[in-house]
Amino acid sequence: RVVYRCDQLHEAHCPHRIPGASSPGDDDAWIRLGVCTGTLAPTASPALDPDSPGCPDDYNPAIAYGKGDKVAVDGSRAYMCKRDDDAAFCNAGPRYAPGTGLYSDVAWVWLGSCVGTLAPTAAPTVDLEAPGCPEEYSSAAKYEGGDKVLVGGLVYVCKWDEYGAYCNAGPMFAPGGDNSDLGWIKMGSCRGSLAPVASPL
Repeated sequence: RVVYRCDQLHEAHCPHRIPGASSPGDDDAWIRLGVCTGTLAPTASPALDPDSPGCPDDYNPAIAYGKGDKVAVDGSRAYMCKRDDDAAFCNAGPRYAPGTGLYSDVAWVWLGSCVGTLAPTAAPTVDLEAPGCPEEYSSAAKYEGGDKVLVGGLVYVCKWDEYGAYCNAGPMFAPGGDNSDLGWIKMGSCRGSLAPVASPL
């Protein structure tokens, strides 16, 4: 038996390509990992921790999640955004949504069942020394990973991984639009403006 893995850069093609077939494009969608014998033993189901403090907040696709962030699905299943580079997929759209997305396991780790709610954390405070808002997004500008822009009073940051290429892919992928989450992460609101940098000499 030959083992293949769907190439994440061409994952949209995997459902339409046959691993190992000679049709054009098959090699782009599937990566040959090697051969294997036998079968994998099933893993144990995650167990409910009776001392668990409760369920985290429900998953919300409008929130930007980072490494280690925890969410609940249906108020009873807990997931954690992976702590490695795959954490970038936690904000990559409905196909990567925890528990329900086709590629959920690429971005999220199932922690098990949960009951109740977590104790509330302290309310966020306003940092009076915050540098303010970045410049407004411009479709004519060229953006790189980590660049921040302002759209409708909200700050967005261009992704650092290969998905950052979408930051310059045109109006369909502009921050705040229908496909914004492919290249941009919504950071939240801001006030004021950034202090100007010194002019180059």
